[in-house]
Amino acid sequence: MTIEKKKQYDKTSSKRQAGHLARMMENKGKRLPVDFDADRLDKLDALIGAGYGDSKAAVIRKSIDDAYKEVLDKH
Repeated sequence: MTIEKKKQYDKTSSKRQAGHLARMMENKGKRLPVDFDADRLDKLDALIGAGYGDSKAAVIRKSIDDAYKEVLDKH
């Protein structure tokens, strides 16, 4: 007879997510789900590989900041 180990259940994930969303709202942020096709996902991964950011979210945020500087923030 084999005894199966139960997988540990993360009982804090809901609290962490609620805290994250609350902090985001306090800072007037918003969660924004976005759909990407395979080509854009490949480009995100290539940018991560080139050191542009350390995650997909970081690459997207940095891209927005860089585009803003280039297009709107010309001082």
